[in-house]
Amino acid sequence: MCHILHPENVTSLFLSDDDETPGQLELFLSLFDIYQFIRLRSLAVFSNDDDIIDKILNYANHCSLISLSIERSIPSNHRSTILNLLSSTMSRSTLRKFICAGNLLYVDSFEWPKESNLKHLTIDHCTRKDFCTILRHLLHLQTIVLRRFNLDIHTEYEYLSTTYPQLTSLTMQQLFFSMDKIESFLYLTPSLVHLRLEGCADDAIFNGSRWETLIRTTLLSLSQFEFSFRSQNCRVVELSATQFRTPFWLNEKNWPVHCIYDYPKEEILLCSTPDVLTELEYNFVGPVVISKTIQSISNEQSNQFFFRRIAELELSEYALDSFNYLSELVDLSQVIKLRILLSDREEYFPKTQEKLINLFKETNHIRSLEIFFEPTFTIDSVLLENLCSLIPHHVKHLDIEAKTLTDLYFVLERLQHLSSITFRRLTFPLYSLIEWDTLLRRHVTYRYHEGSLHIWLNK
Repeated sequence: MCHILHPENVTSLFLSDDDETPGQLELFLSLFDIYQFIRLRSLAVFSNDDDIIDKILNYANHCSLISLSIERSIPSNHRSTILNLLSSTMSRSTLRKFICAGNLLYVDSFEWPKESNLKHLTIDHCTRKDFCTILRHLLHLQTIVLRRFNLDIHTEYEYLSTTYPQLTSLTMQQLFFSMDKIESFLYLTPSLVHLRLEGCADDAIFNGSRWETLIRTTLLSLSQFEFSFRSQNCRVVELSATQFRTPFWLNEKNWPVHCIYDYPKEEILLCSTPDVLTELEYNFVGPVVISKTIQSISNEQSNQFFFRRIAELELSEYALDSFNYLSELVDLSQVIKLRILLSDREEYFPKTQEKLINLFKETNHIRSLEIFFEPTFTIDSVLLENLCSLIPHHVKHLDIEAKTLTDLYFVLERLQHLSSITFRRLTFPLYSLIEWDTLLRRHVTYRYHEGSLHIWLNK
């Protein structure tokens, strides 16, 4: 690869040290001088190593990147050099898009650049105060994505007098909010054309007429409204069916609203369009009723999947009990990453095996599979052997628990088609793994961190 690749011709680069590719970044930086990539315009990096992030940001300050993404899975130590480099990077005249995850910017001491041409920003943790600070400094910012947002109103009097008309697109994910808070907050962004909200909400959020008033008075330019709200108050089902069935929603905006109601759990999911969701934690345990504000439909009447773009799917063992309903609601062929939680029900595991077989037949494009167990679940060699016999060959990454070193070796030997594997909750000591290359007859790169062993298996 080193002889084939010409760094001066590369315009886009993605480097990752996640569970599926541990050590990739360190290996890459040992083989290439990143400063040779003189035409690079897009760079995406996933790393928990502050030294590597420091090197990447130093490079970003000396090139003409248009798009930069830095993500991590553990909190940053907020090294002062990294904070200074982040501020300097954001002030680069060519940079237009910046994704910064892992609380790198979530610190009071961070100094925002005095000038920046950034138009698109994605960050993780953010409070209302942080949000206002960002928009006060980034005057050209048009789009912002907040993955985890704290919609506090304790100091709202400080911000109500200021609006930020430069912002035209806002996405807020994984939040719990009330209608009172969201109304107060959206007064800050009167020029929104696109708004996307995902999370749990109080009953008032399902009031379509209240949303209509907010949009007519505050968000006059809004043309695209995407939302996904969850609630366990079944009384809002009837309310939502009527409040969103008005000329404003159906004719003026043409925004059909979908409602999924799970009878056994008495849980409701209200969304503007199912295609807004690409990740789904499927909690429904029985028959569901689907309604649409334009026309009533049911699973039997519809020839289309309700969720058509789910790439990441999380299931409990109880959700497998209603597999027939799951397969009618979700286009399982689109799922790339699957997470399964098995409970302490060993006596029923033969039935669970049958359900897993059916599930794997439908999810024929998954590349990453995570299998987790309740703490009381008994994991033994028989269980692991049964599970290994079910895992399809198109799965390239496996995330699973192992109780003994023998279990660990068994999984590695049995699943030769894997490219990487993560063993969680290890409770036994790990001795030198130098001999693994000989035992497994393949080259092994590994990393041990906080009770988890990440292994990269070279063919």
